[in-house]
Amino acid sequence: MFRRVFNRVEAAGKVAVSETVGHAGVAPGRVSTPRSTVRTRENGHSGDLSDVLSDLRNDSRLTARQRRDNQSWFEERLGISGLNKHYGRKAFPVHSTYFFGEISTFAFLILIITGILLAFVYIPSDTIVGYVPSSGPDEIAPNGYQYPQAYASILAIESNTVLALLRNVHHWASHLFIFAIVLHTFRIFFQGTYRKPRELNWIVGVVLLVLAIANAFFGYSLPFDAYSIAATSIGVNLARAVPWIGDWAAALVFGDSSYPAAGSLGRLYALHIFVIPLLLSAAIAAHLIILVKTKHSQPSYAKKIAEPGRVLGVPLFPQQAVLGIQLLFLTLGGLFLLSSFVPIHTVEAYGPPGSVLAEVKPEWYFMWIYGLLRILPSFNLFGIIDNNFVAGLLFPGIAFGLLALAPFLDRTNRGRGLRRVEYQEPPSQAPVRTTIGVFSLAYVSILFVAAYYDHPFSLTIGQTWLITLGVPLILAIGTYALMKAREPKGIARFDPHGYYDEEDMADAERSERLPRAAD
Repeated sequence: MFRRVFNRVEAAGKVAVSETVGHAGVAPGRVSTPRSTVRTRENGHSGDLSDVLSDLRNDSRLTARQRRDNQSWFEERLGISGLNKHYGRKAFPVHSTYFFGEISTFAFLILIITGILLAFVYIPSDTIVGYVPSSGPDEIAPNGYQYPQAYASILAIESNTVLALLRNVHHWASHLFIFAIVLHTFRIFFQGTYRKPRELNWIVGVVLLVLAIANAFFGYSLPFDAYSIAATSIGVNLARAVPWIGDWAAALVFGDSSYPAAGSLGRLYALHIFVIPLLLSAAIAAHLIILVKTKHSQPSYAKKIAEPGRVLGVPLFPQQAVLGIQLLFLTLGGLFLLSSFVPIHTVEAYGPPGSVLAEVKPEWYFMWIYGLLRILPSFNLFGIIDNNFVAGLLFPGIAFGLLALAPFLDRTNRGRGLRRVEYQEPPSQAPVRTTIGVFSLAYVSILFVAAYYDHPFSLTIGQTWLITLGVPLILAIGTYALMKAREPKGIARFDPHGYYDEEDMADAERSERLPRAAD
């Protein structure tokens, strides 16, 4: 097209020069012709410049029409190229620890898919039915066992190889979901990237962690074997321990203040597959939207390379998308391998409701609460507050509350005129924050030991309390001393902040954190 334009303009220019020269009578033997009457053809094109421009306009209309015709059906209606322009080029930093968030998202997707498949077979009912191993639950099954319908449906799932594998994948995916969120949370905490402008996203992440743990607990109840009933009963007792509204709270969540009761299983099933997953989906969507708005934090090395205000990384499409797809398949393959070689316990291992059980130990993400429940002495203050409420609800409530408020408790994130924290801060530059994180991890880990203080460790309550308080304190002191010794000074300190924008500069000047600009 550009070549045609050049040829036409060139042809028009030649004709115009010839007309001018002939009209002036410079060329001998040339007949002078009025400009308005001259029409010359060269290579089939009009010699008048106005005709050339007219042809160009027609060609441009034709080209635009052809471009519209060649657009895909979806592009014409949805403008997909616009989405790629605005979001497809979003940069994602490449760092191994940044994949924890993506792994948790993939684990959630796997939970949704496997949960839907299992829901086609599982029956959330405590109605007693006959069960014949070869045919599954049936209300009129002759010569069968009498089991609750939920328990019988789990037996049917476990008797099918594919369904049993899916149940195992669902189980391990829930562990991976919580574990990846925990790693993601502590990575952000130790590197200090929960500060401005990511305070809100940090709170959303803590809510995600709480919802993930809560949904795992509600999933406990669904097999309706002796183990799940014993574990769920602990939750009912904790709910009943809430001062003044305990019975009402237990009835709201579990269907009655005693468990199991009529309708309890259906309510827990609705919470597990509808209510909590919807809240999780909304929280994940909010987390991603805020991430796009505030931009991703970056590794410390990026500050020397990236332009001011830019994120150093690979674009969302196609590079990050390819990495994400690879990570998804690695996650899925790892879960299937784990489910194949490390199967979970079957419901037959504990038996139907009413079977006699030894002491039930919860999963690892509840073990820290269970450990404190075991070693905390029994008490009841004024008939209102007892040890179950303090260890089972108040203690984890304070822990998650302080975790959510970390951006506002951090003294380096207070006041006006703060710059955006864009880069990972080395833990050695924040001895207090690092010490608090190590103490918290150590304390939670030692509570795992407290859950088994009598067997297999054969410890007394006094020894357990000494270990529970002493070990985290010693580690905290050692961590603080080490961080202070390695803390960089002066110009050797790494500045994790980004560059000032106009709004930040104005806030800084108003708060006198920066020298005022010259008039």
